[in-house]
Amino acid sequence: MNEFTRLKMWIGALALALSGSATAYDGLTSEASHAVAGAMLAGAVAKGFEDSPNRGWIGFSVSTAAVVLVEGYNISRGSDRSSQMLDIYSHTLGAAIGAWLTDKYFLTPVVAPHSVSLLYQRRF
Repeated sequence: MNEFTRLKMWIGALALALSGSATAYDGLTSEASHAVAGAMLAGAVAKGFEDSPNRGWIGFSVSTAAVVLVEGYNISRGSDRSSQMLDIYSHTLGAAIGAWLTDKYFLTPVVAPHSVSLLYQRRF
């Protein structure tokens, strides 16, 4: 295990040790955290498909599908429907922004093979 990986593990352990109890509510910070999580997940997936010309769409789709599945499961288990839908909307907005920013500004452009041709026929 290299030093950087060990440092990340210590930072994660310290963050968990210092975190307090959490409560859920539908306020600005709660929805902002869903938007940031959506942006980070979409960006990470887009980075994983770095060679694809549709990497932004792939990142957005995977991130949005993940939150719909998770929140749909929560709704099926009796959670408040409107609260879960607000979480889906916030995450989806963040996923759209994160996928677009990652594709546009953080990843190198993809050069895809395209051909343009013109066919001209004339009868003699």
